[in-house]
This record gives sequence, structure tokens and C-alpha cells, in this order.
Amino acid sequence: MNLRHIKNGVFILGIGAALTWSGAVRAQSGDALLNKLIEKGVLTQREANKLREDMDKESAQTVEANNKIKVASWIDQMKWSGDLRLRSEYLGFENHINGKDSMGNWKAGNPDRLRFRYRLRLGMEANFVDWATLNVRLSSGEAAPGDPVSVNQSFNDTFKKKPINIDVASITLQPPSWDWIKIICGKMDIPIWQPKFNSPMAYDFDVTPEGIAEQIAFKFGDREQYKLFGNFGQFALKEFSKDSNDAYLFDLQGGAEAKFGSDMKNPRLRLTGAGGVFITQNAARTNSTLLGDSPNLGNAVGIWGNTTNFLADFTVAYFRSEAAWLISDKPFLGTPSLFTVSGEYDKNIADVYDKLKGSQFGAVSNLNQTVGWTIQAQFGEAKKKGQWQVAYQYKYLEADAVWDAITDSDWGNGGTDRKGHVVKVAYNPLDWWQLGFTGFVTEKISNRPNSGHNTQGVNGQDELRIQVDSVFKF
Repeated sequence: MNLRHIKNGVFILGIGAALTWSGAVRAQSGDALLNKLIEKGVLTQREANKLREDMDKESAQTVEANNKIKVASWIDQMKWSGDLRLRSEYLGFENHINGKDSMGNWKAGNPDRLRFRYRLRLGMEANFVDWATLNVRLSSGEAAPGDPVSVNQSFNDTFKKKPINIDVASITLQPPSWDWIKIICGKMDIPIWQPKFNSPMAYDFDVTPEGIAEQIAFKFGDREQYKLFGNFGQFALKEFSKDSNDAYLFDLQGGAEAKFGSDMKNPRLRLTGAGGVFITQNAARTNSTLLGDSPNLGNAVGIWGNTTNFLADFTVAYFRSEAAWLISDKPFLGTPSLFTVSGEYDKNIADVYDKLKGSQFGAVSNLNQTVGWTIQAQFGEAKKKGQWQVAYQYKYLEADAVWDAITDSDWGNGGTDRKGHVVKVAYNPLDWWQLGFTGFVTEKISNRPNSGHNTQGVNGQDELRIQVDSVFKF
């Protein structure tokens, strides 16, 4: 084989590869290029015909593949995401605590438990032009109608098929000329800002409220290092067919953020603070069953005939903040040298909860339970391969400080009326794989029985909850 044939062969292979991998090349353009190469003597007619057949075959395969996924012409981009979390969980209770019952027997706690669970989520984000975004996410979870504070599914029921639930179905509107405002409608991720606590105070991270929310933000400064923001939610809780007194939740929040350092995308110090109030409407109804399809417990309830419900609506004022300090640009043992401190204070200012009387609960000493607070310190950040983080949190959440139906389901046995410690450690062996350990050591605060709704154990009773997780992201 002479040098000319070798050069032509290499050139032909290059041309073929370019045309094969370029899905946007049209047939007419390909034919014109091949004809030009024949005229120049680079290709023979036979070689061109063979290359044209290969191109047509590849083009047909490309068209067939593209036809399998069709989207509307007005969708600019689609993104898919998801994760699978496998969890082993142990719950241990202090069995004998704080005296005897009316029959002279020691008050007993709940039995110890060991269970295995998983969480599966699959989400899709679609951008309509440049000002509308559709978010859809499906998730695992217990049987219908679904748990509002958890998407975990236990390994049980003798291999029974597990349900899939609608976790998020929302549309976000942000007109290009109004980049300072977003309007979110549907079933959404929490639009209210809160720090990344090990155990959140007001909203469990799995809660996806339904309704309308508005988010506004104004940046200023020579590098836009300062920001004022507001988040407002109007959420529907339950519609009653027999009257017009439907139940709602409103949250109004205002806050500010300041960044310091030479790089605003990776600031040396970031300070964020926000305050607000969330209010329930018609959560206490004397003519209906207990509001909230949640297994969480803790709040005071009342009995009216055959009906049990909350004593009154909740009006919770709160302040929460976070400070993130990048100690050094160099990693520490493979993880970012990032130290974060977070805190929150909550106070239920509804008069009924703040002025409870002994006649409502019998022989109970600590009646008024309307305050909650927490502080957390964290080092590191586990997002990429080799990164890790460790965090400690102390949390004190009295029985009626917040609405128990939507707060952390992992705190104690789920809900309010607990104080104690949370330790969390996470490590990423790979970008898409994270290992985690979380330990909860909590103690019931009050000795209020609350007509069976405050069944978090006997006051002073310790509970140990340990979670070992393996999370795979895709």
C-alpha cells in the first residue's frame, strides 16, 4: 500500500467520523461535501458511495433514537435527578422511669425497635422558555394517602409491592424583566428558608406544602454581596365539604444575607438571618376529627363530645440564622475547611396555649409549653468524592412551641415535647455515594398526657435513635 492510499484512508476515516458524530449535518450538506471530495480526487466514486451508505444508516438510527423521546417544542431544557437511600434504624427506650401508675406498677416505655427502610425519589425539571420552570418528583412512602413528613418505606409486609407518591408537582414563574420575584404554585418544596439542621424545628425537610408561595430578593452592593429577601406562603391544609371553614397555613418571612471575601461565589464568610411568623387557620375545629394526616405527636388537644382536636390555632413567631466561615482555601483532610453555626428560636404566642389551666389536664405540673430553641455547629461539607462533615446539635422543643404535624418526624418518636442531642457524620466515597450516621439522644419534657396525643413517653424518659444511611445519587 503506497503513502497516498494511507493518507486517503486516514482522511476518509476522519471525514466519516465527523459526519457520523454530527447529528445536525443534513443529507444535502453531506452530499455536497462528498461531491467536492470526489472532484478534488481525495475520494473515488466507490468510496464516496460506501461512505454515503454508512452516513444514511447512522442518520436513520439517530432519528429512530430521537423519536423515542418527544417533548413539546416550547420546552428548552429537561433535567432528571434522583436518589436512593438505604437505612438501618434502631430505636431504644428507657423502660422504667419517674414513678408508678395508679395500680402501683412502674410506668413502662415503648419497646425497642430495629427496622430497615429505604427512600426513593425521581425528579424532573423542565424549563419553558426563560421564565417558567416545571418541577415534578415522585417518591416512595408508606401506604396512601401518604405521610406528609416522611417518604421512607419500611421493609415489611412479606415482600408486598410498595406505593409511589406524588412528592412535588409545581410551576415556578419568574418573568425575565422581574428577576427579583418568583411565584410558585402547586405542591412544592419548602419555599421558606431554614438552616440545614440535623433536626429542623418547624418544617420536616420531607414536607412539600400545597398552595401558592412568593419569593422576592433584592441584591445590592458593588459586588452584590448583600441581599434582602422575603418568602411568603399561603398553603391549603384541608377542605371540608360540610362547611366553608377550610383549614390553611400562612407563613410570612423576611431576612437578609451578607457575604464577605474576594470571591462572592465562594465567600470567606456568609451571614444569613430571617424572622417571621406562621399561622394556622381553622386547625382547631370542634366538629371534625383531628387535623393533620401525620403520625407526629406532642401538641395539646381537647375533647368535645366524640371529637378530639387541637385547642386553638397556632401563631408561631420565629427567628433563625446561620453563619458559614471558610477558615482556609485549602481542604482539611480532604474536606472543605468550612465551619457553620446555626440557630433558631420559636415562640407560640397564641393565648390559649400560653394560658393553659390545670383543670384541662388534671394533675400536671408543667402546663405551658410554648418555647423552642436550638443551636448547631458543623465542620466540613460532604458533596464530592473524599469530602466529609461532622455536626452536633442541641434542640429544645416544648410540646406546643410549633405545630407537631409538620415538624421533624425523626426527632424523638416524631413531633414535639423533646429535648436532647443530635450527632451526625457523613462521608462521600464517591461523588454519587454518601455514607451517613445520625444519633438522637432525647428526653421527654412535659408530663402532660394530653388525651393520648402527647404519647411521646413518660416525662424524663430517655430515647436513643440511631440511623445508618447509604445514599446513591443519580
